[in-house]
Amino acid sequence: MALVSQKYGECCDVIGHGSSGVILLSHKVQEWHPNIDSFYAIKVFRRGTDTCESAYKRRIDAEFSISSSLRHQNVVRTFDLFQIGSGSLCECLEYCSGGDLHSLVVMRGQLEQNEADCFFKQLMRGVNYLHEMGIAHRDLKPENLLLTSNGCIKISDFGTAECFRLAWESDIHMSRTRRGSRPYVSPEQYLSKEFDPRSVDIWAAAMTYVAMRTGRILWKIATDVDENFRDYVADRKIGRGYFLIEDICHVKSNEVLRSQWLQEIETCTDDDSKPV
Repeated sequence: MALVSQKYGECCDVIGHGSSGVILLSHKVQEWHPNIDSFYAIKVFRRGTDTCESAYKRRIDAEFSISSSLRHQNVVRTFDLFQIGSGSLCECLEYCSGGDLHSLVVMRGQLEQNEADCFFKQLMRGVNYLHEMGIAHRDLKPENLLLTSNGCIKISDFGTAECFRLAWESDIHMSRTRRGSRPYVSPEQYLSKEFDPRSVDIWAAAMTYVAMRTGRILWKIATDVDENFRDYVADRKIGRGYFLIEDICHVKSNEVLRSQWLQEIETCTDDDSKPV
């Protein structure tokens, strides 16, 4: 870890871990001003035992090429990609000392409306920026939304992101691949049809808002297999609001969520193409 220490300071703690790797906190004292400290998040990517080196590097390079090109106050900055030890790749990221949104919701049980609305507005600003850049995140959820010490939301983890439009293109590249965490996966991803990857992010953002306000997820999977999702679809088909959404949202928020979700439901519940 000598390279990490030299560039970004000593690693002093483990602040996160998951299937893709472990995240370390590094602390660097600025030589030009010893009283100013800099903190970084160092993400060490895990390489599966059945993953060859070329595939491992290709996957990390793809993620870095997307995340390092993004500059927005509601998106985590990616500074560097480098190799350590026996070939492990690391990213140096902006450190967000407030933890993640999931931990905050678990600790609180649920968030107050004004607080959730503030976070949701920041989230949508970040999502709008990504879509303007031709990028769909494809795995929005509270666990991937980090917080700074002053409550600024930062979208993180671009391991499943995809580019749906290059800079010189005007047309959208539709998608067929299902990605993300099941409670936040939109229903059209379970159909054998192409879909706009931007709508996937909007659905997941709406699900995140509900999670903030209720402290729970609405359903485990957005298909007919799940009883709660079936009830939601039935209510929407007859024009009746789903009770959880009606209870947590004021009029404007309710209309935003319902208009987006109703569009998705109508697309995904035609008689000839129901979710499996």
